[in-house]
Amino acid sequence: MSLLVVAAVALPGGYGGGGGHGGGGYGYGGPTPYGYNYGVSAGYTNFGQHESGSGYGSARGGYWVNLPDGRTQRVSYWVDGSGYHPVVTYSGVARYPGKGGYGGGGGGGGHGGYGW
Repeated sequence: MSLLVVAAVALPGGYGGGGGHGGGGYGYGGPTPYGYNYGVSAGYTNFGQHESGSGYGSARGGYWVNLPDGRTQRVSYWVDGSGYHPVVTYSGVARYPGKGGYGGGGGGGGHGGYGW
């Protein structure tokens, strides 16, 4: 007859041994520059983004998306210690459906309508 005894110790969350510091002689080398870009084009869906950064809190990038009205919105930006600085542009001509395109909408006049 053989007997196998298994003991397990569970420590409460947040307690336990810390992970080791990997070997290989690599230490913290400071912020790492990065960059990425991607684009998606599938039927009516068309958008993408690109960005690159120094790793020190500054970055540059942009993104674009085809809007439902036929235009393309492009946003280019840079990031620094004071925040994001976007520049938004549109290209193309907006096209809206004629009567009956989106179904009925209530009139905005009279009582309770918004006038801007």
